[in-house]
Amino acid sequence: MLKIGMTLTLEPVEMTDSKEQFKCKVVEMEESKLFITYPINVVTNKTSFLLDGMQLKASFIGGRSAVFMFETEVIDRVKKKIPMLVLQDPGPSLYIRIQRRRFVRVMTGMDISATFASIPTFTTCTEDVSAGGMAILIPEHIHLEQGMDGEFLMVVPMQSGEYHYIKVRGKVIRIWEDLKRNIASIEFIELSSTIQQTLLRFCFQRQLALRKKGLTE
Repeated sequence: MLKIGMTLTLEPVEMTDSKEQFKCKVVEMEESKLFITYPINVVTNKTSFLLDGMQLKASFIGGRSAVFMFETEVIDRVKKKIPMLVLQDPGPSLYIRIQRRRFVRVMTGMDISATFASIPTFTTCTEDVSAGGMAILIPEHIHLEQGMDGEFLMVVPMQSGEYHYIKVRGKVIRIWEDLKRNIASIEFIELSSTIQQTLLRFCFQRQLALRKKGLTE
């Protein structure tokens, strides 16, 4: 899957408004370790210095143009024929295949509050979430229609135990019934890059946790 000579794209896990990306190549591989060339910043085209212990998201293109992602960190730096960084390799079983044309959607019950014009603010929870939208349960006393715009306060629990409280705008694009429950599909509108990256990271961590429990492929 991941082979010597392949290109890795690295992104810091810590979220900032200016999203940084780095490119590097896999030079050597050992059990639980990846030896890479010093990363090049894709914007400045200059070599970047990554600190030991730095948490990163790594992605690469595998067979049949599939894109895979995994979490890693800088664990060492060595000098053989060339200077190299050493990344932790979680192994192929923890590589997550990601969808290229749309955001990965994960099943999760996330607490939210929703505000629509002419409708009192109400609380509910999600059925699923992605970095592009979500499905929410519609309480019995609430009437929503397709095309309505709303504002949502989401409580996003991260694997570290930290909670992110984020506000997003969204539009109702579909309403349907499932097991006698009314559900609305919400498409997010004009997300900031910081919020989108937070949701991407949450979905990735959630998918990884489900995989470890054997609840997803």
